[in-house]
Amino acid sequence: ETIILGERLYEAATELLIARAERELWILDPDLSRGAYQSLKCYEVLRDFLAKDKQSRLTIVLHEADFFTERCPRLQDLLKTYSYAIDIYVTDDSARVAQDAFVLADKAHYLHRFHINQARFKYVLKDEVATKPLLERFEQLLEASSTAVFATTTGL
Repeated sequence: ETIILGERLYEAATELLIARAERELWILDPDLSRGAYQSLKCYEVLRDFLAKDKQSRLTIVLHEADFFTERCPRLQDLLKTYSYAIDIYVTDDSARVAQDAFVLADKAHYLHRFHINQARFKYVLKDEVATKPLLERFEQLLEASSTAVFATTTGL
């Protein structure tokens, strides 16, 4: 239940949680501009996650996709290579009130940044009960989203 502070620690915790995932990753983030998603290290842990099992799935919900499309070429390469395993959605206006960010792994681990503009966060490992409310919230935000980012410009 410890609250941790700091952008660098948040980036390290993001990588740790992604590396911990075995089959499923869910990411809610306003735009992926925090958490070092554009870094080589994050690319490597996501690539390793996707490559370890053909059943692995990555679902990302964003409020805005501009940072992803303009500043995350490595993640775009992953989307092209693993298009069958990655879904990226953009929320409708009604869901943009959510100003936190979180990463969920295998329904058992989470990293929760309480507000996107403050590097205060908590992470929990091996606790499905504690992870369940965030997973339910993710599913609600997913329902208020539409597919917006595709592996190709035609959306195929």
